Amino acid sequence: MGALGQTIDVASAYEGVWERYIRPPEPGQSSLRWHISPVIDIAAYHFSWAWVLIPMLLAHAESSVFYIYALVMGANLAHRHFGLPYAYFDGEVFRTFERQLTWFPQICILLLAATPLLLHGAGPIGRQAVGAAVFFSLLWNFWHVYMQKFGILRLYRAKDPAPEQRKTPAWADKYFILCWVPLYLSYLMPTYKGLILANGRAVAGSMSVIISFMERYETWLVVPSAAVAAGGVGLWLWHEWRANQLQNRARLSAAAGTLLISTALFWANPVEAYIAFGFSHAVEYMVFVWAFQRRRYYRPQPEPSLMQRLLAHPKTWYLCFIVVFFAAGTLQVLWGHAIMKGTAPIRFFGLTGSSWFLYYAVYESLVHFHLDGFLWKMRRPEVRENI
Repeated sequence: MGALGQTIDVASAYEGVWERYIRPPEPGQSSLRWHISPVIDIAAYHFSWAWVLIPMLLAHAESSVFYIYALVMGANLAHRHFGLPYAYFDGEVFRTFERQLTWFPQICILLLAATPLLLHGAGPIGRQAVGAAVFFSLLWNFWHVYMQKFGILRLYRAKDPAPEQRKTPAWADKYFILCWVPLYLSYLMPTYKGLILANGRAVAGSMSVIISFMERYETWLVVPSAAVAAGGVGLWLWHEWRANQLQNRARLSAAAGTLLISTALFWANPVEAYIAFGFSHAVEYMVFVWAFQRRRYYRPQPEPSLMQRLLAHPKTWYLCFIVVFFAAGTLQVLWGHAIMKGTAPIRFFGLTGSSWFLYYAVYESLVHFHLDGFLWKMRRPEVRENI
């Protein structure tokens, strides 16, 4: 009986840990402090960047880092398509945003189709237009990634029971998220000029102009930039102490994860840190959409949408969807380096397959950023009630 009793105690303890820290609440319920559960939020939202940054830091061969990078590109491609079924397979959502879901994506499709003509038949202006689109996509990507982390912080703030007048204001959260950007520009860009230009050939022209300016005025800009970063962290901590004496563990964990990956560009290889930063965004997004759809579609409907019919089999739907896009993104990276190494690239309308994939990623990412700008606004009642 003693051994049996110990086994039962261990099983009960494990079940208690599972229920308290890991298991998501029922679809009709909401966690009081966290979005899903402590372990899932920490692993997916706050420290998902560690899944790839730590292996890259420990890798001794460049080939290992390259294969990790290929996997990250697969995750990035999957996440950029993850919200599309919700937008186009749910009739209610499509009717609500029909104009936004049609005109901008159509423009991007036309621009993608016109890319060979712009690059090879429209002279310098055409090439500059394509380069501007790539550079704009890069800038929007930075903003988009940061605003997703800002949104997660605001989600936890909304769940905080502290009096509204004491809660951390939106500007303090946004300042905390963005406070390192001036130091990236004034210190990292001149320091890693060669690395940045070598890994960003598509935007080298625009980046070289910015870097030249920062090199010229680096001495004057670094100290104020460091002060801006220190001020962002200090003000955020002060507001959190004022709100609840630093007792909101979800916000503290989210802030710690953001702070570590934001500063990783200084204490780790900046290219590897950037890759990890992008991966964390992809994981955050896919987990958020999964959790949102889990709550939105759990109630049976008299006339279910295509999205709800697909999610009647969630494991099959999510597995097939992720595997298809993950495999496409990963294979694209590996194709000319590991699978068909040494073969001449195939050209379509004057562009190689990898070039087509690059420009598709640019315009598809613009569609992704555009859709996310209105699909997940927390001021919308249907979004709030499903988070």
